[in-house]
Amino acid sequence: MIKIDKLIDSITSYLKIRFDILKIDLIEKISSSISSVISGFILFFILLFVLAFASLTAGSILNFYFESEFLGYAIITGIYIVIFFIIYFTAKSGRLKKMIEKELLKEKEKSK
Repeated sequence: MIKIDKLIDSITSYLKIRFDILKIDLIEKISSSISSVISGFILFFILLFVLAFASLTAGSILNFYFESEFLGYAIITGIYIVIFFIIYFTAKSGRLKKMIEKELLKEKEKSK
């Protein structure tokens, strides 16, 4: 009877320790994911501002060279429209999804 009680206590403590380890691992993975998402958003917004100001600068430079008030901005807008359609049709065809999956699998293999 005493051996069974010790065995039950050992199993209970083992399960509690395993649960605590799993909980710590889960907290670590969640915090890592959340920090990655937050850093990604911050970097995205910084990149967005840089891109906006670079576009305004490029448009102004083109306006100066074409001696126009709007042609430079129209050219920059046209470039963005072309980029949009390239990304849109790439995503629609499924190639973008395959490229992203390939990169994610590459990252997963590196982390192992």
